[in-house]
Amino acid sequence: MYLEGRPVSVTEPLFTANWDGRIYEQPSLLRLLVGGEAYCTGRAAWKWLKHERRTHVSIPLRRKLEMWRRGFFAESAILYDLPRNDPSELRQRLSVSPDDRARQRVGRTVQSKAGAARLPARSGLPPGGNRRLPARRPIFAEPFTDRERYITSGDCLQLLQVEGARYVVKPEDGRHGEGVFLLECRDGRLLRRRGQDTQPLDLDAFLKQAAAGPPRGTFIERWVEQGPFWERLFPDSANTLRVLTLWHPDDLTPSIARAVQRIGTTDTVPADNWSGGGVSVPIDLATGRLGVGRLHPLKSGRQEQRVTHHPDTGTPIEGAVIPGWSRVADTVLRAAGGLPFNRMGGWDVLVDREGVPVVVEANANSDVNLLQVHGGLLADPATRRFYRAFGAV
Repeated sequence: MYLEGRPVSVTEPLFTANWDGRIYEQPSLLRLLVGGEAYCTGRAAWKWLKHERRTHVSIPLRRKLEMWRRGFFAESAILYDLPRNDPSELRQRLSVSPDDRARQRVGRTVQSKAGAARLPARSGLPPGGNRRLPARRPIFAEPFTDRERYITSGDCLQLLQVEGARYVVKPEDGRHGEGVFLLECRDGRLLRRRGQDTQPLDLDAFLKQAAAGPPRGTFIERWVEQGPFWERLFPDSANTLRVLTLWHPDDLTPSIARAVQRIGTTDTVPADNWSGGGVSVPIDLATGRLGVGRLHPLKSGRQEQRVTHHPDTGTPIEGAVIPGWSRVADTVLRAAGGLPFNRMGGWDVLVDREGVPVVVEANANSDVNLLQVHGGLLADPATRRFYRAFGAV
């Protein structure tokens, strides 16, 4: 198959000249055999079954059936305090819309850390030093710089064994903080920190285990020192802002639909994932002011779910104003505007010591629970308009 004079694989998205915001791809054989609607229904049913089997929620069966009938997982009854809150304002977790399946094609590109790193080049943006990540040889050091090179495991150990240095290690295809840990060098030894657990790390054994596992990459990234505001909230995790951008096909530019400040706890070190025990705090989009934080009612393991102060440090949360919020918003909108084929994105932003917003990663699946625990996304007319344009409401 060829597109604009060059060969493309059957899995690569095909963009039309008058683009309507959707991604078109060659359908699988199964989808061709059973039809689009049946295929999407089956995928949604399989997703529902897997989720419900691993999630045990102690609510009556009648209430579970009501949640499923409305298109929610059973846990949504507790997460969103249903039916006291209006279910019509909430984005459903289950959908059989073919458009959802089409957007998942974009999701697989953006969700992959390596794929996200290549997106600027695919969109025609010319950031300096941006090159395709290698896939054949095991260890590639300092990519996207003039010093990029292949190294041995011994060279890797020498690079990392700098006294006091800290690194974040995460799998390329990781989700919800799975597989993420903090790598520290103390007294000449490498230590692995995850939550409240600290253990020595044998780097050579770790690299061999990663090479023998599934064919996926592992990132070792330098720890970015966050600004004083975020350091006071909780110093042992990277406290990122999750910003949801939407781009309606009729609009010239994307917009921010919702933003939350994520804050780590002793249970999540070095990450700040809400489902792992972190705090989600709503951000006023006009002022950058923080509201009342929420812990995950099913996974935090803590009795109090609404927090006005950090549960570990005691730092006040409610009423605090994010320094340089307008700069964060501008950075995210410029990043989203540079990827016009990505109509929806969840951007994780860390603000460094100089106040510079750093986009850590982009997420196609922006964890609606994290965002909607503070109120339904569809309560905003602009957000409802976006989802309606794609047949998702």
